[in-house]
Amino acid sequence: MPVLLYHAVTDSPGRHVAPFSVSPAEFARQLDLVLDAGYRCVTAGELVRLRAERAAPGRLAVITFDDGYADFATAALPALRARSLVSTLYVTTGWLAGGGAREPGPSDPMLAWSQLPELEAAGVELGAHSHSHPQLDTLGRAALDEELRRPKQLLEDALGHEVPGMAYPHGYSGPRVRRATRAAGYGSGAAVRNALHRPDDDPFAVSRLMLMRGTTTEQFGAWLAGVDGRSGSPLAGWATVGWRAYRRGRALVRRRPGSAYR
Repeated sequence: MPVLLYHAVTDSPGRHVAPFSVSPAEFARQLDLVLDAGYRCVTAGELVRLRAERAAPGRLAVITFDDGYADFATAALPALRARSLVSTLYVTTGWLAGGGAREPGPSDPMLAWSQLPELEAAGVELGAHSHSHPQLDTLGRAALDEELRRPKQLLEDALGHEVPGMAYPHGYSGPRVRRATRAAGYGSGAAVRNALHRPDDDPFAVSRLMLMRGTTTEQFGAWLAGVDGRSGSPLAGWATVGWRAYRRGRALVRRRPGSAYR
């Protein structure tokens, strides 16, 4: 099952998000390809529910967004609504406008807290993406709990209901982070992995396919056809472990969490 990950949908992205953005025209083409391939889109929350019920009717896909860029409301959502497609948006609560002092982050305009109820009313499922967007697996226990629990509480206070889903900033998690995510009260955790989601995937390590500025139509079509780049080589697993150890060590030496914005 393809679980697609988008960030910004814009023709004029800022420096930080530019490699991870797609143009509105390309986004529209990709949505049409999803429909042409016969997929029915569900939210991340519905995916978890269907997994728990061991039910997966038809060809399903999930469209997700990370961070909470303002262009979600002005560019992405109109294209989704024109095609009657649902989506899940994971927001970095410390970056949202109208919430007081802003955490260090990208220069691009972000969504405002006041827009969140409107997005929900338009069929968007909302989830958390931490408060300040650190590499969660570089944090100590107290800081990790803060980055998981604070955005959940803030969003639930703003929306008036439970927020069940979490997406890990930068896609980094690891067993310790996944356990903490479950303990914080979330029902699922979205990673990246650039692989198709499979029925036996850990619900706290949901695989997603990240759309980049350079993602080709051929690559996107291959994902929709069920082909991904997932490697079964044990070397790939050890490389992930080694990279995580390096990032955690660097964070300890610098005495600050790994992040692209600090």
